[in-house]
Order: sequence, then structure tokens, then C-alpha cells
Amino acid sequence: MKQACKTEKNICFKIIDILEGGAKTRRELIDGYILSLGLSREVMLDRSTSGKVNQYRSEVGTAINEMLRKGIIHRSADGMYSASEQKPVVIRNERCERLVLKLLKKSPMTKNGIRDELVRAFGTDKTLTDTDDKKLFATLGEILRRLVREGIAVLNGKVYSLQKRIEARLDDIDGLLTLKESFLLGIHKRGGEFFESFFMTLLEKYVTLNGKTVIENTTTGGADDGGIDGIMRTRDCLGFRETVMVQTKNRLSPASETEVRGFWGAVCARQGSRGIFATTSGFHPSAAALLETIDSCVGVDGDMIFKMAIKTLYGIKKSGSAYSVDERII
Repeated sequence: MKQACKTEKNICFKIIDILEGGAKTRRELIDGYILSLGLSREVMLDRSTSGKVNQYRSEVGTAINEMLRKGIIHRSADGMYSASEQKPVVIRNERCERLVLKLLKKSPMTKNGIRDELVRAFGTDKTLTDTDDKKLFATLGEILRRLVREGIAVLNGKVYSLQKRIEARLDDIDGLLTLKESFLLGIHKRGGEFFESFFMTLLEKYVTLNGKTVIENTTTGGADDGGIDGIMRTRDCLGFRETVMVQTKNRLSPASETEVRGFWGAVCARQGSRGIFATTSGFHPSAAALLETIDSCVGVDGDMIFKMAIKTLYGIKKSGSAYSVDERII
């Protein structure tokens, strides 16, 4: 049964791929799928009832009917099939992490078990392609690695569980994740230009707290910024000066290796001392690996931006021991 569901899902993905080229008839969909299988000439010529071609035609026909029923595709009055418009699932790291911690609080689980629960929670199995699934699985992998690295969770064989000392603090952790989610979502809604300005101000406050003097702080974002959104010139206690160049990305998708490489090239071309690639999301593993090889360039993700905001109390306000988003800024 499980294999049958997997086969139907693969057929669904392929049909959507075929429909990206435009509307098709039912026969064109079925023939297009069969051709994509790369069957041998001998198999293709076997049109017997028990032959593979007829078996595949039956499976594809069943999948098409199910996709129509679910509204994944639709058929026009003239019999042409096309993909229904559907927005991609928004997968925020903070919500994903909160769900992972809640699942592990109930009982230890394997990665596959957690993944299946997240798929149901986010509904990525109902989208038109597997793009959302891949994004969710990549996010889950990053979260599990970090939870183990930070000592919040442990991995025993293939099973993840929470550290005993963490269980008592789980409500506090969940509250902090909720605050982070609201904070980053607030920034995301304000758009790219807001994030450029916000981050450059946040960065100035952060480096000042860490003992540097800011000589100049400018936002350069725009159509002709050459890949540099902000420039900050600083001086340390010994008088050494640095020119820090910044690129900002206010979005949900992770920064790619190509983007990081292009940014570092722009920093070098403009003779910057250091580079900071700041994103409200995260970094693709290949982008993170590239950053590890560049001593003078760092990546600042949503987690780090949140930590900087708490330390500087910029974008975050504190009342007693409680933190909240500062609506005057975000």
C-alpha cells in the first residue's frame, strides 16, 4: 500500500512537470509520462493487456482522476488539462523547530517519524511539486543537527530524544522560539529596503557594544548597488580601521553558494576588509561550507539576527525579565 502511494505521488509530480509546458489532452499526459520512463523498444511495442505499457496507462489514468478530485489539476470544457494555481507552503524555521521540540517532548522519535509529522502539519504532501517537501526536509536536518550540537537533543542510533535537563526548560524555550518567529516574521513583512536599514542600524549597535567605534554607516541598496547593500567603517581600540561590506536578503529561502560567492567577489572588487552576508532565513549547506573557507566573510542568519536584537535591545524590548517585539521599530 505504501509503495502504491509512493508510485502515485511520483506520477503526480511528473504530470505537473509535463503541464509546465502548457495545457495537454489526457492522451498527451499519459503518453508523456510513459515516454519519460525510457522504456525499451520491445516493451513499447508490446500492447497486450498484460503488457507494461497498458499497466502504466491504467496507473496514470487513475492518478489523473485522483488529481482532478483533489483539485491539483483541472479540466477545461474543451477537455484540456492544466495545473491549478497554488501558493507554495511557507516553512519558517522557528515554527518547524517548535514542532520538533513538541514532538520530542512526547516521546523519542526517528528522523523519518518526525519528518512524517511535519509533512502533515505543514501540508507539503498536498502541494503540486516536491519543492516544498525538499525545503522542509532540509530545514528539519539543519534543526536536528543544531539541537544535538547545542546539547538540547541527543541522537542514540537513529532515535532522537530531549536531554533530561532540557525538558524542564521546554516552556521557556518554546516561548523564546515564539518570540523569534514573531520578530523575524515582522521583519519579513516589512520588505527588503526595511531590512537593509534595520540590519545596518542593528549592526552598528552590536559592534559598538563589542568595543568598536563606528566612523561611517551607510545603506547603499538599490538597483545599481553592485551587490553591496551597506558599508560600515569602524575603528578598534588600537586604531585599526576596517571597511565592512554587507549584503542583506529578507526572504524565506536559504542563501545559495552562488549568491555568497558573488557577494564575496563584490567585496574584493571594492577592496572591503570584511564581508557580512545577512539573511532572515538561513544558508544552503554548500553556502555555509563556502563561508567556512573565507576568513574575512561571515554569514548572519535569522537566529543570529535575533540574538543581536536581544543583546542590543533593538527591535526587541524588555520589561522586567520578559522580552517582546518592539512595535515602534518593527
